[in-house]
Amino acid sequence: MNTGPKHFFDSLDSSAYALFQASSDLKSVIEKWMQLNSEKKLSSGTKNLLSIEASIMTPIKPMLADACKSIEQAIKKCPNGMYSEIKYDGERVQVHKNGNKFEYYSRSLKSVQPHKIADITHYLPQACPGGDALILHGEVLLMDTSTNKPLPFGTLSIHKKSKFAEATVCYVIFDILQFNNESLLKRPLCERREILCKNVKEIKGRIVFSEMKEITKSDELQCQLKKVFSENLEGLVMKDIKSIYEPGKRHWLKIIKDYLQDGAMADTADLVVLGAYYGTGNKGGMMSVFLMGYYDQNQKKWLTVAKCGNGFDDDTIKKLQSSLQMKKISKDPDNVPSWLEVNRSLIPDFVAVDSKTSPVWEITGAEFSQSTTHTAAGISIRFPRVTKVRSDKDWKSATNLSQLQKLYNESKKTTDVDLAGQSSFIQSETLVSLESVSSSLTNPPSKESESSRKR
Repeated sequence: MNTGPKHFFDSLDSSAYALFQASSDLKSVIEKWMQLNSEKKLSSGTKNLLSIEASIMTPIKPMLADACKSIEQAIKKCPNGMYSEIKYDGERVQVHKNGNKFEYYSRSLKSVQPHKIADITHYLPQACPGGDALILHGEVLLMDTSTNKPLPFGTLSIHKKSKFAEATVCYVIFDILQFNNESLLKRPLCERREILCKNVKEIKGRIVFSEMKEITKSDELQCQLKKVFSENLEGLVMKDIKSIYEPGKRHWLKIIKDYLQDGAMADTADLVVLGAYYGTGNKGGMMSVFLMGYYDQNQKKWLTVAKCGNGFDDDTIKKLQSSLQMKKISKDPDNVPSWLEVNRSLIPDFVAVDSKTSPVWEITGAEFSQSTTHTAAGISIRFPRVTKVRSDKDWKSATNLSQLQKLYNESKKTTDVDLAGQSSFIQSETLVSLESVSSSLTNPPSKESESSRKR
């Protein structure tokens, strides 16, 4: 009997599966359905009564943005006008307030590590005096108080924060998803923004609203892009001013500075560590090259995308020897686990003990390319390297085939963004340090399923 979760949810209500996808909270979906059923609101033959709504203390999947290289494409996809918002390079945090109680959830819907939000917990009650129950969505990052500019991803780690004496931990708010008893998911963005600004107070350097500008014309967006690039910011996110909030959907757009060269990757890929190879030279005898990939729902297999040997400094490579949970198979085809679809020429020295708890790393490179050796529908990454450890993601939220194909197709398009006067867009070769990965290595993703996780 080939029955998946969608069949089960559809038997309850035609909207039940979408509701589960928005929160990954099975208990919440069942409770809502039972409540409607007990109140006899589900009459015979009537469906679609379950709706996707925000719920206090139940985290919601973030709405996402697709990569874009064209100003005209962005304008066309936002017919009502758009907000251009700075793309911040922090860590996603969803704040839930219920009376005097606050909870903090990561992008992967898990509780945020206390040290990352300890500096803002004192300020949030002051910033939210008017709402007994609310849900805010934003990013926590370090803000340089001398320049009033955000610092890069990874600086929130305990060791990194101490190096920036002139910086404060700041919560940058993008959106408000619930206010008191009303879920705001179906409200247009312009109304949600108005509710946010009216009911939440900014506290300089600690609680601030994201920087947004309303755009209606191509030249306005071009001007805004030049401005953020000149300030060495990553790029812009474009949001239709009348867009509703759709959890987990990629209905916004983003233009990122480093991927505007013709043929360059349209965006990075967040991939799971599936295996490892021995290095050479001074890294001989150590795992220093890694097989990266994703889980394919259709094939029920893990497929490979890239073999990556660049990005980590030497200290981190040494740390990975004991922190990564690997099993030695010595490139023996007979020892390749059934879950891994790998070309014979790429069989690694080691495979992950449990791919579902293996870390997710952000991979970038020169371009997306066609490959006959990797198993991800022929898509690979040329000159791949690790640029971030995505401790906020797990195997379920890693880049999948559909997203890879979109990124591949987008990367082959030319850009109409005027790059005149801009410096080189090749990403820096900065190595990922031990400090930026230590927390994710010592706190691997839980084996507990999303649906059974305690709230």
